[in-house]
Formats: sequence, C-alpha cells, structure tokens
Amino acid sequence: MAQRRMFSKKIVETDFFMEMSPTAKLLYFYLNMSADDDGFVGNPKTIKLISGATDDDLKILIAKQFII
Repeated sequence: MAQRRMFSKKIVETDFFMEMSPTAKLLYFYLNMSADDDGFVGNPKTIKLISGATDDDLKILIAKQFII
C-alpha cells in the first residue's frame, strides 16, 4: 500500500466541496488516506468513528459523488 497520497486543488478548493460540513470534509480526507492503491477502503465505519463524522456526513459524500 502506498504511503503517500495527493489531493487535487481542483476538487478540495471548490465551492461545491467547501459547502460541506467540516466533519464531512475531514471524513473525505481520512477515507482517501486510508484507501488502497485501487481506492478501496476496508474499514469505513472505523474511519467514520475516528474522524468524528456521522452517517449523514457519509451520505453527503456519496450524494455529492466524492465517493462511490
């Protein structure tokens, strides 16, 4: 598994992204940092708990298509 990740400013500096709650944004970063090289996360519930995010934060990321 890679030890480094890159985030695009074209995504994380958009109004669409910035309109989300701080916990939804944090969850996005945590999920991306924990993803394997193919983008899969094996423990999304644990990551949600670690980040202090809620089920609604996860639903927002899905609805806005930041995660699938």
